[in-house]
Amino acid sequence: MHALALFALILWILAFVQTLVNLGSVPRLKGDRTPSRQPLVSVVIPARNEAHIIERTVRAFLAQDYSNFEVIVVDDRSTDDTPGILHAFHDPRLTVIEAKETPAGWLGKLWALEEGRARARGELLLFVDADLIYAPPAIRAAVEYLETSGAAMVALLPHFEMPTFAEQVAMPMLAYFAFSGMPLWYSNRSKTPLLGLGGGAGNLIRRDAVESIGAFQALKDAVVDDIGLAHLARRHDYVTRVVRADDLLTVRMYDSARGIVDGFTKNIFFALGRSYLLGAVLLLLMGILHLLPYALALAGDVVAIAVVILISLTRVVLFRSLRYSILNAIFLHPLMVGFWGYIFLRSMWFTGVRKELRWRGRTYDASDIRTP
Repeated sequence: MHALALFALILWILAFVQTLVNLGSVPRLKGDRTPSRQPLVSVVIPARNEAHIIERTVRAFLAQDYSNFEVIVVDDRSTDDTPGILHAFHDPRLTVIEAKETPAGWLGKLWALEEGRARARGELLLFVDADLIYAPPAIRAAVEYLETSGAAMVALLPHFEMPTFAEQVAMPMLAYFAFSGMPLWYSNRSKTPLLGLGGGAGNLIRRDAVESIGAFQALKDAVVDDIGLAHLARRHDYVTRVVRADDLLTVRMYDSARGIVDGFTKNIFFALGRSYLLGAVLLLLMGILHLLPYALALAGDVVAIAVVILISLTRVVLFRSLRYSILNAIFLHPLMVGFWGYIFLRSMWFTGVRKELRWRGRTYDASDIRTP
């Protein structure tokens, strides 16, 4: 056990250093920047049963201070009041599309994205989920970064709103994975497909790049479509970048523990390439690196105590930078890991063993769905 604690200490030292390097090297969108030219930006939003948030989302986009944009919302056959809310808007910059029946072989969201893309007129396309709130300078700042970076695609990392305890426990895992687990400092300097990162908070991509990679036809049955878009672009030798946009856009992905569990159950196992071996290895590492040190620390193991201190320090540095709760950083790490361990197992069971993918009232045969 002492040897395992020493192993965990070495890896946490590396994770701490990587967190510092990532936080220092990943660029931020700057709201005071204006691009030298303002190409038409088409914002494409697939929306299914988003009546609770879609009005705020659309109003935020229509309030952008960028001078040349259109907003296209594709109502993905909603069964709530989403269509009524959308049709109550009267703004020439907004187009509402009623999605046609999803063709065989397509996932509903991917078909909605493709329908929106086909109607978009912009030189730049911004694909976003329906629960994003963009500050007025956000599109302008994103276009300025894309134009000056020379990238074909830029993924925007948002600020997560987490008002409930379940959200405070679970949602920081996304930031931890990105900043402590991924070499973003290297990814932004490479074209390695597996290191490409996208996100539902915003994938801003050039039209010519989207069309040359086959648009969403090439991703029609991919569950993790946002990351899949980055992987696909890189496989076609395009440059993609990740930028922090947490000063300019916010998202509340799920409002309950059940929502978080259901939302990530559908895609975690796909993100692992549906590999039971990789899933088992990751669960074992989660136990050794994240939970065992706390148990050994309670027994007085000095190395384990050092690991717990280092875990807490890593979280404090990361959470302070991202404006998350410091108390969360100090006390909730074991709960976060246990919560995600349960989601991993549930995802492997439902989408792997039972081959069921359930989301927003639809059920798909998971055996027919690809990894990104």
